[in-house]
Amino acid sequence: MKAIILARVSSKEQEDNNSIPSQTRRLLEYAEKYVLEVIDTYQLVESSTKTNRKKFSELIARIKESPEKIALVTDTIDRLQRGFRESVMLDELRSQNKIELHFVRENLIICETSNSSELLRWDMGVMFAKSYVTQLSDNVKRSTEQKRKNGEWSGLAPFGYKNIDLENGRKWIIPDTTNSQIVASMYQWYATSSYSMKEIRQKLINEYELKLAISQIDRILKNKFYFGVMHIKGDDYPHVYDPIISKTLFDEVQDVKAGRNKKVFKYAGLPFHYRGLIRCGDCGCSITPEHQKGHDYYHCTQYKGNHGAKWLRKEELTKQLKKAFEAIQIAPEDYDAVKAILKTSHDDKIKYKSQNVAHIQAELSKIQNRLDRLHEVYLDGDIDKESYKAKAEEYKSIRDSLKNKLNAVDGADDKFYKMIEYFIEIGQNAPSLLESSEMEERRLLINLVLQNLTLHGEQLRWEYKKPFDILYQTAQSQNWLGWRDLNPRMLVPKTSALPLGDIPIYILSIYL
Repeated sequence: MKAIILARVSSKEQEDNNSIPSQTRRLLEYAEKYVLEVIDTYQLVESSTKTNRKKFSELIARIKESPEKIALVTDTIDRLQRGFRESVMLDELRSQNKIELHFVRENLIICETSNSSELLRWDMGVMFAKSYVTQLSDNVKRSTEQKRKNGEWSGLAPFGYKNIDLENGRKWIIPDTTNSQIVASMYQWYATSSYSMKEIRQKLINEYELKLAISQIDRILKNKFYFGVMHIKGDDYPHVYDPIISKTLFDEVQDVKAGRNKKVFKYAGLPFHYRGLIRCGDCGCSITPEHQKGHDYYHCTQYKGNHGAKWLRKEELTKQLKKAFEAIQIAPEDYDAVKAILKTSHDDKIKYKSQNVAHIQAELSKIQNRLDRLHEVYLDGDIDKESYKAKAEEYKSIRDSLKNKLNAVDGADDKFYKMIEYFIEIGQNAPSLLESSEMEERRLLINLVLQNLTLHGEQLRWEYKKPFDILYQTAQSQNWLGWRDLNPRMLVPKTSALPLGDIPIYILSIYL
């Protein structure tokens, strides 16, 4: 059979590490062993997660035009793809008997006659590769999130503040002498209910010779940062910088903006299992809990108008939620097969981590050298202070980003594989865990698996988070490859057990 060799790395740095020649040598030895006639070798330096893979597309076009079936030989599944985007196209070529996929390290051949187990191994390999890359990305995000939780702001300070560098190199934010007074004045004026946005704009021009758009004034008067809170993507984080106004003044301004005096509402502090997790499917309001006659009841607040909302006991909601977990339960007889598939990529993932660490450390060293040289040039008087500060800020920003990436990669260690086995073991007991777990554990389990929970009358509906939506559809269709053509939106699932699944992959990516 005619064969094409595919060796790929993600970056120029990996290419310099002699990875492509090593891959090519192994693949040529494989082709010789299995009597494959190599007609070409593709050596790609491009990310497999990008939407536009130019060289890869050229390779696929060549296979489509070939009058003979082509064996595409590559080192591992993740050298070919790290996502399901290409799977539909490759599977179509496979079903047309125009391509065979040879994954050397996994000892796996995908062809027209491949059985369901072999197709499943392919899909599992793609899922595992995608999950690992997603995990690294999520770790970077979590590192940034941790900085936010520590009360530190990333990026340009809001109007009224300014960014500075402390003597120890740490970045900080302080109130700007003039602009902070302008912000305080704007809040004080508006809190009196005597000024409109337009009138405040004119006062700024008259008193400070400052022209701000109405939209800018509105954003300033809604920014919690000024009294000590960072509002980021729907969540609030207290920051560690000096406030410009008091929270009382901020609340007074919000009352005026809303055109009414608000009465602050506080929860009674009682614990409820599903508080804040469910919204009304009819009006979008929150489903709120109440304790009545020894039972917890949940109902719509009907804040937007009475629509005859039903009251449901906690036990009924638990009963419906249990169905969601029964629908993605891993069959006990499939445990060993799942573990075996996941372990096949162990060595490659360790190597992948090492390559990432080496690349990031090399970039860190390069940036630090640039900072050192920049400092020397500044001390020699070859550049002015403003140019030095601007360039130093750029380099430090890159350095901090690389450090975050390094911390993220360091989190992806061998514990990843041990934890996968742990979560596989509890997979069988997920439905019963929902009922028997403590409140916080139950809320964590629900947030891990489900999203967009809505109550329609007495019927609870939900969507599965990835990859649980894939696992659910697989269980219903009994066709692993067929999930790509299904609507990913879940409503009320049916009870079904999976023939094989990878719930632990996603659980662990969240856990780490």
